[in-house]
Amino acid sequence: MKGTTVLKGFVILLIAVFAVHQAVSSIYKPVKTETAVFSDIADGLNITGIIIRNETLVTSSGGGVMHFIIGDGNRVAKDGVIANIYDSESASITLERLDSVNGKIADIEEMLSYNDLEAADLDMINSKIARNLNSLILSGANGNYDSFSEKSEELLSTYNRRQAAMGQTADFSAQLTALNAEREQLSASLPTAKSTLKAEMSGYFVSNADGYENSLKCDNLDAITPEYLEGIKAESVEDSVVGKIVSDYEWYIAAEVTINESLNYKEGDNLTLYTSVKSYPKLPVTVSKINISESGSSAVVLFACNDMNSELASMRTGPMTVVKKEYSGLKVPKSALRVVDSKRGVYVLTGMQVKFVEVNVIFTDGEYLICEKQTDDNSVLRLYDEVIVKGKNLYDGKIIS
Repeated sequence: MKGTTVLKGFVILLIAVFAVHQAVSSIYKPVKTETAVFSDIADGLNITGIIIRNETLVTSSGGGVMHFIIGDGNRVAKDGVIANIYDSESASITLERLDSVNGKIADIEEMLSYNDLEAADLDMINSKIARNLNSLILSGANGNYDSFSEKSEELLSTYNRRQAAMGQTADFSAQLTALNAEREQLSASLPTAKSTLKAEMSGYFVSNADGYENSLKCDNLDAITPEYLEGIKAESVEDSVVGKIVSDYEWYIAAEVTINESLNYKEGDNLTLYTSVKSYPKLPVTVSKINISESGSSAVVLFACNDMNSELASMRTGPMTVVKKEYSGLKVPKSALRVVDSKRGVYVLTGMQVKFVEVNVIFTDGEYLICEKQTDDNSVLRLYDEVIVKGKNLYDGKIIS
């Protein structure tokens, strides 16, 4: 009986020891690893870019209700109509309703012609439904009820497109007939515009002015020095200004840098700017001028650019990175780098075994390394290797339990 009790106690002890071991093993990790992944990284200088371009203010003398024909950020031709001017507010309301009806008709006609399931990108449509739904919820939560109706229509339109893409289109004939009838009625009730607002030049129409249109122009780039940029202030914008036209020809980005940083560039260098502009994340530029300050401690680098779109036309300043060179390779933390037998490399964990592999570092940003992606040879770092970034007493062949 006593022997049985001792045996039971021993078994319970073994179970307890095993449980404690498992618990400790799950919490305590003798090494910490990160996966080696393929990455592109830029060697560049972070700047705050200031946009310099030729801009023409658009003014209206008033005396009527203005209805814009050109959307904000859209391109307009020389002598093209920017807006029609009417005598009464009711005409503008009628035009807004007419624009809404035309949009609904276009949506329905597009849906009726879009029923090829194989050609439809359902993932993209579903993502757009999710974005529109989130936008609708945020509008309600923030009390922005003015846009609530517009957001609801966008969500409904996207959902209907999904149904059409899946071949489940409803019968829109009655709705389309009603909308066409309403469009005819609205068009018939619309009075003739008493005058028009036309563009003096071709470019992009932007419906606001920031007061820097006269101080940041392309006429005298030699004057754009660090002292000049620090001294300029926005001018007051008159009430008659309804927007501006941004030239779509060559424009410039000015960046103040230290004198040592300016030595990395020379006039004529073709570079790339990384921007926060979604439609233009990479902007091709050429170094046009380097204007040194009076003290000689800083300089303004002027980058010339010929590319333009609605987002760039509306932008005055923003964070950018001047890229001199891009590197591609395997990205690993700098803390993983070791020197063993005069060879640079990292320890990787293969199963339970530690292994030293060599690396050829082609770039570092201080926190991470970019290593050359070599062959599948086991003696060098490979894609998806588990690189040890933290561990004690590591050596080639060590078994990690």
